[in-house]
Amino acid sequence: MKSKGRFSAEWISSLKTAVSLVEIVGENVELRKTGNRFMGRCPFHGDRSPSFSVNAEFYYCFGCKETGDAISFQMKLHGLSFEEACEDLAEKAKIPLPEGTALSSEEERAFALKRQRVQKAARLNYFAALNFYHQNLVRGSGSPMFEEAREYLKKRGINAATTEKFQIGIAGPGYEGLTRFLSDAKAPLDLAREFGLIRASQKQAGDYDFFRERLLFPLIDIRGRVTGFGGRIMPSAEARPQEVKLPKYLNSAESELFQKSKFLYGLYQAKLAIRESECAIVVEGYFDVISLHQAGIENVVAPCGTSLTEDHLKTLGRIAKKIIVFFDQDEAGISATRKSMEMALKTGVLLYGIRFDSTLDPDEFLLADPKGNLEKLRGWIDSATPLLDSSIERIFSESENNLEARSQAIKTAVGWLASFGDPVGRSVRVSQLMERWRVPREALGMLAPESGVRGPARAGPPPGRPPREPSPAPSAHRRRPIPVSDRQLLQFFVKFSKFGKFFLMARQELHEKNTLPDLFDDTEVRQWVKGLSEDPAGIPRLAHAPESVIQGEVSQELRSVIMEGLLQEPVAGEEQVLSGLLKRAVFKAWVRFSHELKAEMVAADSRQDIEKFRELSEQFLDLQRKLKEFEDSYVSGKTD
Repeated sequence: MKSKGRFSAEWISSLKTAVSLVEIVGENVELRKTGNRFMGRCPFHGDRSPSFSVNAEFYYCFGCKETGDAISFQMKLHGLSFEEACEDLAEKAKIPLPEGTALSSEEERAFALKRQRVQKAARLNYFAALNFYHQNLVRGSGSPMFEEAREYLKKRGINAATTEKFQIGIAGPGYEGLTRFLSDAKAPLDLAREFGLIRASQKQAGDYDFFRERLLFPLIDIRGRVTGFGGRIMPSAEARPQEVKLPKYLNSAESELFQKSKFLYGLYQAKLAIRESECAIVVEGYFDVISLHQAGIENVVAPCGTSLTEDHLKTLGRIAKKIIVFFDQDEAGISATRKSMEMALKTGVLLYGIRFDSTLDPDEFLLADPKGNLEKLRGWIDSATPLLDSSIERIFSESENNLEARSQAIKTAVGWLASFGDPVGRSVRVSQLMERWRVPREALGMLAPESGVRGPARAGPPPGRPPREPSPAPSAHRRRPIPVSDRQLLQFFVKFSKFGKFFLMARQELHEKNTLPDLFDDTEVRQWVKGLSEDPAGIPRLAHAPESVIQGEVSQELRSVIMEGLLQEPVAGEEQVLSGLLKRAVFKAWVRFSHELKAEMVAADSRQDIEKFRELSEQFLDLQRKLKEFEDSYVSGKTD
């Protein structure tokens, strides 16, 4: 196991020992004990029947093939980085984070205190959200504004279950409601000031509430922490004459706990739906998120007062393959959509958009006709297309009969494609510009050569220059599937403590040049078995800590085969099955050796080495007789 960042291999190992994987998974998946493991429905795909297997050390899904340990489970389920996942698990296990070698002990203590303070602030926010603001909304009677808030939510179509799901609350008109509540509860007021729940008064002694006369939306991050609040001013307060116009929406101040450029509202509630659908829908506001969730479209999030950022894309990219932007169709929403698209292109990400033909906000659209408009919305989402393509289509269609507008459209499209970080996607669209929209190659500048596109005048290479070889496709981790025979044999091999004697007996029947890995055909399988065999601790680790020997460069397919073998229950007649597989493997190993001999014969013949050729020929003939004996005694039926 390798060290990662400030976490040593020893500390990571101790962390995995300290946490219970079954308990970590059980917080998110209903598990039932089956034999020596637990089974449940996989949280990473739409699992209709339990196919998610968990034991003390690792999990494995027989459906989608996801596998890993407690750290990878936290990362994949919650969209966390490796360091964030380790910090979460360390907090659950109540073990200290490691001291970094690059920091002094004083700096380490300061770092630890700061982290503890941030965690405490998140708990304080949760306490205020659940026990004060939310309770004011659900059953508060101390202010007419509480009833106004309840009626306002009803008017916007938000029911009680959704209010509970998002922990919506209300801050009344008083200046000291939350301050007194926290003081009576002996909560740390210094922390409440630091993280923006209350503020010190400049006019008199004491503190006052930061949020007043606002409907409050707790900002819950993907880890379930309440990082702050977003407040929507109540209609009665908005209508009242003010010397200074109050902002319609107000967020908590930026802090170590809340950075609005990284935060996505609704992600905590949406993460499982996003992972299952592999798609995230980004809308503009709190009510858009809440209304769509309530309607059953749960893979929806919203940036918190900003357009999409690179940090947002990184977060969503960990759990989604497709990101759909569904901003309002007003001037601000259209501008934000374009800016988001241009920002994403630079990172090689294609954002998608839908053909929303209404001027209403998404939540207003659903409220206007809950059933009919929901079906329309689902259809538009299903047919979402890349924003880059629809934007190019729009600017070229609009400029069809205007030369100056067409010139500007070409410049705009070229700018978009020049910034697009995906060379393959850029090449395809450059070809479309030339073929469909008849954009001359000269107008594309360096884009055409980079994409391999040639205009009519440059259809072939210049005289005397050979045609350029096409660039090789990016190498995949595997060129072909693992053969069935290797899959079956490997699933016995990974239980070496039980079946190892059979493999060692088969090894004795191979040529003296061959080793245990030569029982397998597949190159990657042979390399993995070779590495395991050459490591004195390899076979024991396979039995006691399998996750440690399937990390690094092991492909997903090989990882899946190994995990399936480790998790398979014993079946009747398995030793007979293994015996047949090994006999076949020995035969195929000798066949490969015969091919090597034949190649050596060809080489000896080409260099006129008659004596060596005669020696190899005799070995080859002996081997052919041996193979015939193998075929007669070991092999029956067709080979795979």
